[in-house]
Amino acid sequence: MKLMVTDMGESNKHKVLVEYALRFIKDSVGEDLSYFIETDINDGRPLPQLTMEGYRPDVFFEYNGVMFIGEAKTSDDILREHSINQYYSYLKKCSLNQGHATFVLAVPLEDRARANNILVKIKKEIPGDYEVKAIGMIV
Repeated sequence: MKLMVTDMGESNKHKVLVEYALRFIKDSVGEDLSYFIETDINDGRPLPQLTMEGYRPDVFFEYNGVMFIGEAKTSDDILREHSINQYYSYLKKCSLNQGHATFVLAVPLEDRARANNILVKIKKEIPGDYEVKAIGMIV
């Protein structure tokens, strides 16, 4: 799934990355269950609930023990303190899920390795049976 987007502001890049995370999760759960996906991009879907720490993910899916949390970050936001706190919150939520949970971080393609390294490091601090995936696209 490769897309190329150029010459856009940070908020538009973020929205494109959220849509990329949404497509990834939608493809993972299938069309029939995509009805249960919640987003924070004003697309007519319900808004995801806040985590216990007060963070709202960009994309959220939970049904029958399967959970996906999706977040999008532009290059400038990947390492911000707020973003790191969000990752901890979302991975904690994944670790508490009794079924299969996956955290998906959508970033610009050139930042995918950096994002993956951050997630792997945090996952070591928050044990549990869940997956972390950094996905990248050209923006």
